[in-house]
Amino acid sequence: MNSPKMILFDYGGTLLYEPNLNPDAGNKAIFPYISENPQNISPDEFNSFLRGTFDKIRKLNGGLLEIHEHIFLRYVLEYFDMKLSISIEEAEWIICNAISDAQKTPHVEEMLSSLRNMGIRTGVISNLCWSGNALTRRLHEHFPNHQFELILTSSEYIFREPEKLIFDLAVQKSGLNRDEIWYCGNDIAVDIYGAHHAGLFPVFYDDRSIPSALHEKNDSISVDFPYLKIGSWREMTNQLKNQNGAE
Repeated sequence: MNSPKMILFDYGGTLLYEPNLNPDAGNKAIFPYISENPQNISPDEFNSFLRGTFDKIRKLNGGLLEIHEHIFLRYVLEYFDMKLSISIEEAEWIICNAISDAQKTPHVEEMLSSLRNMGIRTGVISNLCWSGNALTRRLHEHFPNHQFELILTSSEYIFREPEKLIFDLAVQKSGLNRDEIWYCGNDIAVDIYGAHHAGLFPVFYDDRSIPSALHEKNDSISVDFPYLKIGSWREMTNQLKNQNGAE
């Protein structure tokens, strides 16, 4: 296990987690900004259509391709002949914040500070329908003292993890060799297997103090290749400090 020159992170459940995720609240939050509604669609009808259409899209693409929120919202609005009083970008931000109130994972700021002190570069790869600008804005609000070098969302680049192509893009942008990069995530099937198949060193972030439906799923999956399992960010920080001290 080489010391990394760069560590890439998953977003949801890894850097930030969303304990009160509520898609219905997000869909309804945008309704007051609909300036034209000639079919008199109700908020409940609007929400039901959005939820059903999103589910159909995921089934059609097999879960490995992403649909950008701007395109998705534009389709729904035009389907009902609706118009917004705000931009698509601002509508996305309103929906995003209404859906979830993100919270920092324990000791994540301490860990990021340690990486800065050790000169380890950082970035984010996330399966997300939100735009890269929206994710960048959210990360900046929660981590104003940390600058992620690159932030890639599947919505901007088509491919969802564990598809290798999105990892390949991050490697290309980094200018590093694959064996110089670690990837940290909280989903074995998506993050850990995806990173491994892309040639990155996988770090399984398994903090059981964070409520997650993934815990049971992860427990049922075996891993037959080298990876690092950590129960907290402090464990990874100590691992890196020990490695750097040994070198």
